[in-house]
Amino acid sequence: MAAIRHLHARGIPVVLALCAGWPLAARADDAPNELPTVTVIGERSELQDSGVVIRVPVAPLGASSLADLLAALPGVQVRSSGGLGSYSEASLRGSSGRQVRVLLDGLPLDTGGGDATSLSLVSPLLLDRVDVYEGRVPVALGSGLAGTINLRTRRALAAPVVYAGSVGSFGARQYDVAAQLGDDVQLALGGQAADNDFHFVNKFKPFDPDDPDRTDSERRQNAATSQYYGLLRYRGPLEITAHVVDDMQQLPDHANSHSADAQLDTHSYALSLSTPEEALWQAALSHRVTREDYRDPHSQIGLGAQETQSDTRRTLLSVGRRFEQLQDSLSSEYIDYSADDHIASVPTASARRFGIRNGVAAQIGDLRRYNASLITGWSRDGSAGRQDDRWQLEPAIGASQQFDSCLAAINLGRRQRLPTFFERYGDRGLFKGNPALDPETANYGDLGVRCRPGEHLQRLELTLFGQDLHDAISPTYDAQGVGHSINTSHALIYGAELDSAGSVAGFGWQLGGTWQHTEDRSDVRATRGRQLPGRFETQINARIERAWRGLIFHYAFRFEAGAYYDSPNLLKTPAMQRHDLGVRGALGALGWSLQALNLGDQHSEQFNGYPTPGRQWLLSLSYPGSAAGAADSTPPEPPTEGTYR
Repeated sequence: MAAIRHLHARGIPVVLALCAGWPLAARADDAPNELPTVTVIGERSELQDSGVVIRVPVAPLGASSLADLLAALPGVQVRSSGGLGSYSEASLRGSSGRQVRVLLDGLPLDTGGGDATSLSLVSPLLLDRVDVYEGRVPVALGSGLAGTINLRTRRALAAPVVYAGSVGSFGARQYDVAAQLGDDVQLALGGQAADNDFHFVNKFKPFDPDDPDRTDSERRQNAATSQYYGLLRYRGPLEITAHVVDDMQQLPDHANSHSADAQLDTHSYALSLSTPEEALWQAALSHRVTREDYRDPHSQIGLGAQETQSDTRRTLLSVGRRFEQLQDSLSSEYIDYSADDHIASVPTASARRFGIRNGVAAQIGDLRRYNASLITGWSRDGSAGRQDDRWQLEPAIGASQQFDSCLAAINLGRRQRLPTFFERYGDRGLFKGNPALDPETANYGDLGVRCRPGEHLQRLELTLFGQDLHDAISPTYDAQGVGHSINTSHALIYGAELDSAGSVAGFGWQLGGTWQHTEDRSDVRATRGRQLPGRFETQINARIERAWRGLIFHYAFRFEAGAYYDSPNLLKTPAMQRHDLGVRGALGALGWSLQALNLGDQHSEQFNGYPTPGRQWLLSLSYPGSAAGAADSTPPEPPTEGTYR
């Protein structure tokens, strides 16, 4: 990390950005500890057992960030606190960010105290693809209350040494280099940084008689980010992976003061040992240490002066075995969390959790399949001399049936999620902990049909989903922006997802969307019948591509509306509309792309009072880049319906 910082200080990132790239590698094979998959119509959606998994390849010239990649998927909501490198989280089907488990090659990627995983901690150029499990999740992966996102790193490089780089608005720069050091050893290093000094209208600034309505724009202050990462992997009889992330985020205050000096530093170190993916027995041992340093010595963004250091140590051991029609997975996990405020305005907190769980899944059938799974678990939390034992029982059943060119599937199940340490004991800035939180439980179900209608409409998918939540844990904010997590005794979520793709007159197109209804069913008069905070009601994503003279042009549209910041639904979030344009191509072995993002110059506030950047541009280069920009814009020919693999 020190070496990378030295290169950054000497300006080497600019050189890399102008002459570097990251190629598209072949997709990694599906993990052998997952049951056989039914391939469904389309380029990215598959039916695994009876649950849908969206497999999204990461194109190095198309993904400006992991958050942008996920935000374009049906049922996925991404919230960000600012520009490149700022905290961002993903939720699925009306969930909160903490109800989604994020994995890196199947291993947990939680931040300090089990908080929601920030998508900014993983560079998209490190990834081969992203697997999004909505609803049903394989027992070997484990699941959040609403689903799981598994980030898959590249197993093979297109050349012995590959590079990538990008530069953009507001001081954004990103660079990556990877090398195959031998037949079995791979090393990747990279970094990104941004000034995030975009202009926006600050409604919290002090009253100015020359601007009484607060309509003048000003430059964002103290919002810079920087991040460095390293990944070293050995693939032999035993696979060994070391992963390091060093992340810094400046934290602006609501008044956008020049003197704001709050900052959050995250340092994460992980080491894992596992059997190869093709092994009959699947075993893995991982240990991750995460340190978060939060500094607000002058109480500029919080409720008191803080200089808090929190440490999370997480060890996971898992063993699994797949039989012809049966799969079993046993895992144990130990988490130790401690937080100490050096200014001492916040009490020192410490907590521990030990858990063990076993998951069994079975399936029968061919063109008509039935499957069932049962996960049992026990955990013990300890904090301040208190112990809290919990038993978990998570059954699930499902079925799928092929009808000519269509596949239909149905799932029913139950899940439980324990509060994270941050939700119970966290006290950072404008977010307070709630030690009285109870675990949340979800009874879920979905019914979907996926078809290949014809030449011009190559993919059509419609899914109805629902969750019956008890003791749901939701973040809520008051009028001053102070947030904390609360239990909603009863809540209901239901909705529909649509995803389609095709081609006509040389244009390739994709259209997707989600409509969902969230409702507080508790006995609290002020919130009963209201929407759950932070969940959109309507989401639409569209994309059009056209190839012309070796170039690929695209237009993308994103729309979200109907969310509230607070439980009583007094603070409604403005609707978000985003328009993007881009072109990509290749000059010899050099791949390139140029994107104009958020052409409407809208500053969406996805967290309470924190704007995101407006109009911006991004130039990305890749070497070798033969796979970047040379592909036809028409969606690829989908596999035969109902084939198994």
